[in-house]
Amino acid sequence: MTMSSRQTMSLELRESQLAKLTNDLEEIRMRALEQVETRFIRCLSLDEKISVKPVFMLKQLIRWFGCKPLLAADRVLAVLLELLRSEYADEVVKKIPHERLSAELDKIRKIVRSQESQRPMELLDDLQLLLPDIYDIHVPPTPSSSSSSNQAESSSETECRLQEQLEARFNPDDFEPAWTQPCREDVLTMKTLIDMGDSEDEMNEKLISLIIKMGDYPSEYFLQAPHIFLKLVMIQQRADANLPKVNHVLINFLLQLQNSVKTGTATLAYYSNLDPPATRPKQLRVESALGFLLSSCTKLLQPLLLRFTSQNWLILELIKEAVRTYAAMRAPIPYLFIDRLSGLVKEAQTFCYSATGNDVAKLVDKLAVPRLHSLICNGLLYDSIELNEASDKSINANEAKLHRQLLTTDIAYVLCMPQRGLLPIKRNLGGISPPKTMDTSMDRLRMAYTLGVDYLKSTEKPAAEEMILDQSTICLVVDQLGSKTLVKQLFEAVVECNLMYDRNPKLRLEAEILIHNLMNLRDRELRGYFYNLMRHPCGLFFHAVAQKSVYLRGCSNQKLIRQRIFGIPLNTTLLRQFVMQSWLDDEPEGVQAWCLQYLDLLINLCSSLNGNDFLGMYDFLQPVMVPLMICRSVTCSSLHNKLWKLTCPDEGDMLLRLRANVCYLFHPDAQIRIEAANRIAYMLQCPDNAERNTKVQPQRIGFDFGVVRPPWPYQSIFSASSDQPFQEERSLDALMRLLESKDLRPAIRKSTLTQLNVLLQNWNACGYFAKTNVSLVMVMQAVYSAMEHIKCPEHADCVLPAVSLMMKIHFHRKIVLQGSAATKVVYIIMTELLFETTHRPELRETLLICLFQLICHEHMTASESKLVLDVDLSSLMVPITYDLELTEPTSTVAEGLLLDRGIQQIHFGQDAQRAAQHLRLMVAVCTSENPKNIALEAVQKLDIRKSLKLTVPDLALLQASRIGPQLDRQLTAASNCSNHEELKQIVARIQTQLVLLRTAVPVEAGISLWPFMHKYLRAAPANAADREVYMSVSELCLSCMCFGVPPVCNGLNQALEMDPHHSFLLLLHDRTIGLDMLEVICQIVVALLSTQTKQPADSSWHSKLFMQLSAVARTHFEVRQLLHVRCLLRVLHFLSERGLRLSEVQLMYYIRHFLQLSSDLRSPTQTGSQWQRDCLHIVCQLHARCMPNPATIATPGDKDQVAYKIIVYLVGMCGHLDGQVRALAWVSLANCIATSGSSLESVLATVDFLPGGLLTCCLSTLMHVGETVLVRELAGRVFEMLMPQMATEKIIELLQELDFLDDAYRTLPTLYVISALPKDAEGTKSSCGIIGCYVAICSRLVSLKATWCLTLCEHRFMNCLSDVMKRKVPPKPHLDDFLELCAAISELYALCYSANFEFLQRSICRDSALLQSFLTLLDTTINFRAPERFVARFLKLFLVFCRDTNAYEFLFEQLNAQAAVFIEIFLYGTHHRHKGTVMQRYTLSALVIVCLKAQNAPENLNFVRKMEECSVTLAPANAQDENVNNKENNANALNNQQTVKSCRKVEQDDDPVEFNAVGILVQKLSRLFDHYFPAKTFNFLQPPGTGHMQIGESIGALLKVSQYAMVEAQRLKLLDRILGLIDGFLSDVDIGNASTYVKRVGAHKLRDILNNMVLLLNMLVQWHSSPQSVIHEASVAAKFVRVLVRIWPWLSHSAHIKCLCVQLAMFLTEHSLEMCKHSSVVLSGQSTSLLQLMVRVAVNETHRKETPDAVPHKTLVSALRVMMNCCACGEARLSLSKLRVLDTFDTILPATASAAHGTKVSSATLNAWLGFWEVYSRYDLGSKVCHLLGLFTAIERRPPLSQGRMLCLRILRNMSFSPGNRLQLVNNVDFISMLDDIVSESVRYIDGGGDPREDTLGEHSLGVLIVWKLFCFVAKYQAILRGTKLMKHLCWLQDTLKRCKKQTHPAYYQQWPHAQELEEILEKMMESMEKIS
Repeated sequence: MTMSSRQTMSLELRESQLAKLTNDLEEIRMRALEQVETRFIRCLSLDEKISVKPVFMLKQLIRWFGCKPLLAADRVLAVLLELLRSEYADEVVKKIPHERLSAELDKIRKIVRSQESQRPMELLDDLQLLLPDIYDIHVPPTPSSSSSSNQAESSSETECRLQEQLEARFNPDDFEPAWTQPCREDVLTMKTLIDMGDSEDEMNEKLISLIIKMGDYPSEYFLQAPHIFLKLVMIQQRADANLPKVNHVLINFLLQLQNSVKTGTATLAYYSNLDPPATRPKQLRVESALGFLLSSCTKLLQPLLLRFTSQNWLILELIKEAVRTYAAMRAPIPYLFIDRLSGLVKEAQTFCYSATGNDVAKLVDKLAVPRLHSLICNGLLYDSIELNEASDKSINANEAKLHRQLLTTDIAYVLCMPQRGLLPIKRNLGGISPPKTMDTSMDRLRMAYTLGVDYLKSTEKPAAEEMILDQSTICLVVDQLGSKTLVKQLFEAVVECNLMYDRNPKLRLEAEILIHNLMNLRDRELRGYFYNLMRHPCGLFFHAVAQKSVYLRGCSNQKLIRQRIFGIPLNTTLLRQFVMQSWLDDEPEGVQAWCLQYLDLLINLCSSLNGNDFLGMYDFLQPVMVPLMICRSVTCSSLHNKLWKLTCPDEGDMLLRLRANVCYLFHPDAQIRIEAANRIAYMLQCPDNAERNTKVQPQRIGFDFGVVRPPWPYQSIFSASSDQPFQEERSLDALMRLLESKDLRPAIRKSTLTQLNVLLQNWNACGYFAKTNVSLVMVMQAVYSAMEHIKCPEHADCVLPAVSLMMKIHFHRKIVLQGSAATKVVYIIMTELLFETTHRPELRETLLICLFQLICHEHMTASESKLVLDVDLSSLMVPITYDLELTEPTSTVAEGLLLDRGIQQIHFGQDAQRAAQHLRLMVAVCTSENPKNIALEAVQKLDIRKSLKLTVPDLALLQASRIGPQLDRQLTAASNCSNHEELKQIVARIQTQLVLLRTAVPVEAGISLWPFMHKYLRAAPANAADREVYMSVSELCLSCMCFGVPPVCNGLNQALEMDPHHSFLLLLHDRTIGLDMLEVICQIVVALLSTQTKQPADSSWHSKLFMQLSAVARTHFEVRQLLHVRCLLRVLHFLSERGLRLSEVQLMYYIRHFLQLSSDLRSPTQTGSQWQRDCLHIVCQLHARCMPNPATIATPGDKDQVAYKIIVYLVGMCGHLDGQVRALAWVSLANCIATSGSSLESVLATVDFLPGGLLTCCLSTLMHVGETVLVRELAGRVFEMLMPQMATEKIIELLQELDFLDDAYRTLPTLYVISALPKDAEGTKSSCGIIGCYVAICSRLVSLKATWCLTLCEHRFMNCLSDVMKRKVPPKPHLDDFLELCAAISELYALCYSANFEFLQRSICRDSALLQSFLTLLDTTINFRAPERFVARFLKLFLVFCRDTNAYEFLFEQLNAQAAVFIEIFLYGTHHRHKGTVMQRYTLSALVIVCLKAQNAPENLNFVRKMEECSVTLAPANAQDENVNNKENNANALNNQQTVKSCRKVEQDDDPVEFNAVGILVQKLSRLFDHYFPAKTFNFLQPPGTGHMQIGESIGALLKVSQYAMVEAQRLKLLDRILGLIDGFLSDVDIGNASTYVKRVGAHKLRDILNNMVLLLNMLVQWHSSPQSVIHEASVAAKFVRVLVRIWPWLSHSAHIKCLCVQLAMFLTEHSLEMCKHSSVVLSGQSTSLLQLMVRVAVNETHRKETPDAVPHKTLVSALRVMMNCCACGEARLSLSKLRVLDTFDTILPATASAAHGTKVSSATLNAWLGFWEVYSRYDLGSKVCHLLGLFTAIERRPPLSQGRMLCLRILRNMSFSPGNRLQLVNNVDFISMLDDIVSESVRYIDGGGDPREDTLGEHSLGVLIVWKLFCFVAKYQAILRGTKLMKHLCWLQDTLKRCKKQTHPAYYQQWPHAQELEEILEKMMESMEKIS
């Protein structure tokens, strides 16, 4: 066969070959596919012809997918794609129609969509996109006469095809029930938004229109038919000229979707979906839609990743917004996207990190775009991983770690994007949580490199202590850095701290670890350098010891030796390292020599010591000496000689000497072994061996015990196999019990031990045997017993098996071996036995193995199969075989190298170049915390390895990664650019950089951005090229506004204000402007208005622009440019929120204007809803500005008509399809109603077209669960507002008709207090606002009709309201609404107080849980923002609780532990900033009631006492302000500056100042008093308000009950200020005296003056009614008296003021002697004294007409009390005497009974005067005998023990006490008769029914006392008394008392008042009478 024929055959695909593609056998099908694929692809690649039937081949490839199982779908589709792309596709197009092929591809899509791989789906997408090209499909021009039916048919066909693609692309799980569904009209409208068959120009226009109209529709509409979102993504996949615009549309859609998700999760947007789930249409899941979009974006981005196009930034921004949408939904991102994104990251990183060159600038230019894309993709990957970790708990941690490693290994990204928190650059991060890198090893190395480089680059000497403490970090990289400088610094730090180690054990430990790390450096050169560094300080130390000089000043050499500091701190590990380093062959000779020299020096030093120092040093060396140093000395004679001498048996501890000489038993030199045995024999016989004293036989001395040749094979010890589980436990237990037996025969013991040896050849058996210490004890006892009877052969035979057992146990249990090695007895026994083995080699070998175990236990590890030594002891004669496994010492250095290798292997694989570059960049990062300071020179100067020094490509990568300088470069280039195309590209680059920076634009760049943009935006574009540039710069400006770049925002704001010809303003007024430009400009202005920029105070451009755009919008509407109107409405929307300067007339005009514009659209569906939202929002904003002056909004002529039209229209808009429109309509309606004023009733009367009227409409909307929560709330508030406009009875009927209370009750269980709903919320949900509406309606109705409260309280709704308040307080973000609801409930309860207090007492006042929750709410409220919104209403309920005893007691018991709650309320509410507010009014009311309750309360209920115990903590700066200045008072400031110590914690660093809580409260009340009663401006002619009265009551009540308050008031001189106010009024020349003023203005003008006086006097009366308010200062007393005397003329015009003044005088003189003195004298400038005025008042009040039995007036009682008080001072008594006060009794105390009947003075008044006389008679001037007959008559006329009778007797008693009255009284017959009558009265006690505590002996006591005083001190009078009846009655009285005491009623007598006193007086009297007789 020729070559040509073979070639012809190879280029042919026969039908028979193609037919095999559908064969039933899988193997045949796959071979056929391989042949077809190979031949066809090869011919296409070589551009050769092939003989094939394309149509048949196409059909066979399609039929492939009908065969099962489906194989190699991606390969078949790839061949199919190549077939259609090739020239053979023409034949296919001719034979197969487009529709059929498209349908076949859709069938294939349905088949392959279950495949895990996404490759087939991508190929199918490519095929679908290819079909229009090969079939040349385009929309033909349609003639004007064409039928619309064809269009409908075409549209229907397109929709069907789209639906099929949707079903083929997505699984059923990708769909969910629609959130909401569009109405039929909206569906028809949405179908016209996008048409896939439109031309590019038409598509561009529709996309612009869609951007503007998108806000009309909820975002979920785009995921339903007609599938606009899917169409947009398919348009994007075309990647044609419309790609930028469709990307803009998709970005806007995602932003709207994010807002929808956020809104959808809000409680206010929730509504109960009443449609059955089965009837709801399906929508594409948001997660699936976003996944589809991300897949399309990544495909578009893949080819553009490493090059620049103007579309890159839009694609990247779109991906960013998609990720943010996932975050808003708290949904995980598909891992397919993360994998693709990881691939993009890898590709970009590979390109950036593999760049080469020597020119930094060129490399930076080359890397700029790829690196920028890389940084953005890094950020996207980071955000995606973070989101998935937060939202997907089942995330695969390993996958996340692998993806994150791409970021952590990108060191340039980590450095240049510090906000990601991936790199801990700062030092001392102990208090900061580690970064979330998932790889702590990399973080540890970064920290280590940072620390090491910091020390290297430091110009100052680092602190030694700090370096040592940082060693654990530095040593991780000290080997990698290869820096001798760093090693030297570390070593010098160790030496420098030698003096610190004694007092800082931690520092010493770190230093020892550091030395160990440096001794184990892997770098030989570095390690040798370190050992050379040790020579100098160590040599100096040993030289100082030898020369007996001081090595370290401040510390003796001996002390250093005891601290084991020999030039450097040394421990056993380091000493062992010296030995090992001197032994290694690969060490430099200098290192070996120095290590041996150091050991020699240590041994010499030990030898030179004496006593305890020697023993301590020997003990320190011995663990390393045995066996390492001895083993090392075998090959070093000098070391051997010194060690041999050191181990002489004459010195040291026996155990230490034994161990050393036992080690010499294994020496290779026989003579040394013999000498060692002789030494051991000597030590066994030495007298200091307290345990034993063995006599070694002379013939055994000189024997060589140490040779075991050949050594025992270790495998022979545990020869039994342990593959099978050990099952001889019972046998072992039996043998062990046998060994425990006493008096066991030696033969049996030997047999037992032998059997145990056999069993213990199994490793597992040995473990079982040695699991307790009992086994070891038994073995040791056996060995000891055998040794004691070693002479007896039977016992000697037990030694070998016992020692063998011990050997096995030691091998198996290392812990037992370690204990034996530390026990001297074990050594003694073993060595003694050794001397008994001269003729028993087998026993000797076993003993030598045991001894070897004891001395080498630290270095051996035994297992069943082998014995492993970790040091080479081959120099010794080891008695057993072993395996040598030299292990490198563990150190931080080794760990660092291991981490380094692990990171390289894990993160970089086998890419050593990338790993080295990573290390270089890491070190460069460490050289400077700021990337801009990294320079090649700085890194080159460092003493580090060359491989770690920065290269030019590395520096270029770092510079390319610094986005700030790159942005500056682009701005510089843009400023210098003059080419339109280049400028557009530069703008696109800046846009891409903004995608990365977003809100973190550097300030300098932001400052440069605005001048650049302003240059092109200042003037409108003149031509098409300028227009393109203008649009690009406008989009850049929009991005800056969206990202909030302050210089751009401020610059644009200033430009619009200062430049009226700015292009934005001109173009906004241009009717011919294109929609795309208008839309961008409007978005920019909206973004500016929504940004919180600093506006000048006189800014007016907002108002001008608002008025201008309002007119332009109307013009656009008139010419039907509706899209233009939409754009302008968005601007007007935000303009209305600014401070517009519009008159009331203008406001009303624009309200009507925008209502008309809203009405003109006439669209109740979603289409146009954004239009309606904007219009209504503007109306609401304008209404809010009209609210302060509702009466002047409209002109009187058209006011009612306009209001009617507005309300009718708004009521209609309340039924709009869009929820936001409905909400705005309700708000507008409420504003309109509020501003209607008096015309509201007439306007509402005309709204009769609503079923049931407007109120019914409002109430039914509130109760409709299918409405959104926000609209329900608004409707409820409108209903509450309208309630006063309707008759109360009709409202009650309406509520009953709609079952209002029942519905309110059913709503309570559905309450959801959190403002964000849970995911997939179902059922009815109610917000706090809805419940608040129900409560507010009830409150309003109760206030309108109080009797309805009874109906309300009987309903279960009212009973269940308390459960709301008992809920757990939600978190702060959701607290506002809950507190508002609880406050409303509290107010409703308070309203019920007057009408139904009994209900409150039965319910809430008995609910302890509610009361506790009430306190919690108060505590939460006062610590929340703006507590004045809630506290007043809570305090209303608190006042109600205080009216109930049970609630009051519970609350105040709880407040003992929560006193801070009310203290903070009082302090906050009494601040002067709240003057006149409702909160302050109720705060003061609460304070007053607390003080009133505290007056007689027990200690546990006295809250004032609790406040006195608490202290308020203030910051020092605020403390001064608290005492001097008025400080700003808000909730946060209060919480920051004052804290109640008993309940709050104060930061230690603030150095707080503590003040008493009551003291601070008085300070605040004092300031408040100054605000209400200003000293200089207060006018008594002004009527006092509620605040004046409350502040007076509060201060008076608090000062009455609190001593602390009085002290603080005295400090603040509050009394002086009050008296100064009154004195200032009395001294006012414009007022003059009272009589003159009354004559001038009339008595009716006095009311305000008198009311102000009442306030101040009432406060003083309350204050000084307290016993603690004593006036000690004479000046204050004089001022008080002077004021009271001067105010007296005003008292004639007010009896109440007179009473207050007299009461004040009474309280003032009650406890103050100074007040009594000053009240009794006439002060200078006055004509009378205060006491004289009191006497006049008393006399006048006495003779005032009154009924005989009337209670005397308070004024009389108080005046007499003042007279009584003043009797305490002589001046007052003299004054009363001069006034002849007692002459008043001439008229009120007649001498005869007949005259007494005619008196008009009541008995109570007379008693009051008698009370004064009784006090006055206690003094000389008042005790003169007068009015005796009147007194006798009063005594006779009054019943026994009455008040008046007792007072008269006390007056007579006081008279009798005066010696000058004795003769006159004794000679008075009536007086004696009266006394006889008193004494002779019968005594009433128990027999008479009396109470033992009743004062029945009061009169007898007074009478007997008078008799005793008058008669018993003079013999003459005693004689007169002896013969009288009075004496007989006295004796009778005495006998009666004695009889009662001893016989009849002894118990009664003990409680009888005056009984014992009377008995004692009688006894004294009788004794005096007997003496005279």
